[in-house]
This record gives sequence, C-alpha cells and structure tokens, in this order.
Amino acid sequence: LSESDRTLVSEFTFYTMQQMEPCILENSGNGARSMFAFGFPGLACKHCAGKPNARKFFYRTPDILSGNYAHIPNHVMSCKHTPFEIKQTLAGKKRVHQEQKQRLQRGSQRIFFNNVWDRLHKRKV
Repeated sequence: LSESDRTLVSEFTFYTMQQMEPCILENSGNGARSMFAFGFPGLACKHCAGKPNARKFFYRTPDILSGNYAHIPNHVMSCKHTPFEIKQTLAGKKRVHQEQKQRLQRGSQRIFFNNVWDRLHKRKV
C-alpha cells in the first residue's frame, strides 16, 4: 500500500488492506484456483501466512477485487492468528466506515483497488 492511497478509502478499508501482503499462487494447494496460472499474484493474510491453511486471495481483475473485497475483512476478523488488538482496532474503524465512505469522492475506492492491483501485477512478489 502507498500512503498516498489513504485518502481514497475509509480508515477501515485502508487498515484492512494493511493486514495483507503480496503472495503468488504456488504449485501446492491450487484446488479451486486452477483457473489461475502458477505464479499469479494475489494477497495473503499476513497473520496466517506461512501457516497451514493460510488464507490467500486471488482476483482476475481489479473490478473483481473491489467487488469481492468484503471477503478480506471477514477473514481478518475471523482469523485465529490475527492479534486481538488488531481485531479491536478494525471493529472500531468499521463503526465509522459508512460515514467516512459517504464523504469520499465518487469512484475513489475503485481507484484505490486499481492501484493495489497494478502494484501487485507489475512487481515480482
């Protein structure tokens, strides 16, 4: 994430995305993700990354990432490896999420997720 992206989304969304780290689709555990080539970039929960059954998120387009974003905070809040303090902070930010979202410029969240997508897909993870 870039600090310059902070103003494009609510504190809840930005903080949620700070709980992610870049990853790539590996040969093992491909399962339902067989539509993606090995090495495809994605996002991983940094709290359970490297542990068995770590949660990773792979999206074909930035629009799909934006449209399915709710899976990410849902995971962070339910992940047994996420520290309690982070869950508390996230819950607090969620309480003002809708109010903050209403004050954002129309289309800013789309720009944010396009930026995230571009950074993931233009770098080697």
